[in-house]
Amino acid sequence: MSIKKKKLSKFLILVICVFLCACFVFFACNSKSEKNIKTAESETQKGIDTEIEIKEGMNLTQISELLEEKQIVDSALFFKIYAKEQGLETKLIPGKYNLKTGSEYKEILDVITSGPEIVTFKLAIPEGFMVKQISERIIQELPFIDSADLENALKVEGYGYEFLKDKEIPVESLEGFLFPKTYEILPQYSAKNIVEMLLSQYQFETSSLDYKYAAGENLTPYDILKIASMIEKEAYIPEERTLISAVIYNRLKIDMALGIDATLTYFLDKWDEPLTESDLKTDTLFNTRIYAGLPPTPICNPGLESIKASLNPADVDYLYYVITDPVSHKHAFSKTLQEHNENINSTTTSK
Repeated sequence: MSIKKKKLSKFLILVICVFLCACFVFFACNSKSEKNIKTAESETQKGIDTEIEIKEGMNLTQISELLEEKQIVDSALFFKIYAKEQGLETKLIPGKYNLKTGSEYKEILDVITSGPEIVTFKLAIPEGFMVKQISERIIQELPFIDSADLENALKVEGYGYEFLKDKEIPVESLEGFLFPKTYEILPQYSAKNIVEMLLSQYQFETSSLDYKYAAGENLTPYDILKIASMIEKEAYIPEERTLISAVIYNRLKIDMALGIDATLTYFLDKWDEPLTESDLKTDTLFNTRIYAGLPPTPICNPGLESIKASLNPADVDYLYYVITDPVSHKHAFSKTLQEHNENINSTTTSK
């Protein structure tokens, strides 16, 4: 074999070797690349709830990069192009969103151009709740309210409503004025905002009521609230509200002690067990067995129907009532002490 042929043979062998090496490297790299892609795909699972926050002032580029970083979209660039094509690049609303990984671009744009979901809390204040119970309910249901802030917000000095004065004498407690209702509360509300809501609702609910009859009996709106609070605690059957109201009015007219133990129970904060003989001797103006007239403050926050009953007592001359059915709390009403004693003897539960 000539020298020329030997050189050509060596060159061909070299070319073949280089080609084989190149093929090996290509297939090896390609295999590794496919493996990496499959690994990335397995790591990016679709449909996982992810919270993001689009902050005030963020532009489309920043938002797109955030969405890609959180794996909500597969490409910041393509999402940005899509948003511009839809003409929505300036309509992305700041806020916190709960989005899913691997979402369609249209789904994401629909959400963040509509704005974050408004979260509200329901605060249900039942009729007859006392300020203490309302405070406990607020702390229990609204985790963003601080107990110390609420304590300050419940001080009557912080409000300038005219109804918080009784014959120009400032009322000392918000008891009675926190109107029972179910309220929608936003997370940004402060303790004072919430108390303001309850007070404003009381003002709204009572502003159109007729106080003429009460004024004729020399009773102030605050007196009416005291009567309403006693009715709320005493009347379990709606149709008995005006009858209990009549008993209170009739006793006040003749300066007779009301004898409503709920007022003393309120003072002693003893709702879960009966009052003892010792309790009944407690020397306080809340003891309406000892002292005639109304208690110093309302004993709860009454509902509208009890307030209406306190303004419109039934036209009857009853002075007494007693529970005759401990299950339904139905009362028997009477005009005289003799009739009252007969009603007591016919039942095991007395008023």
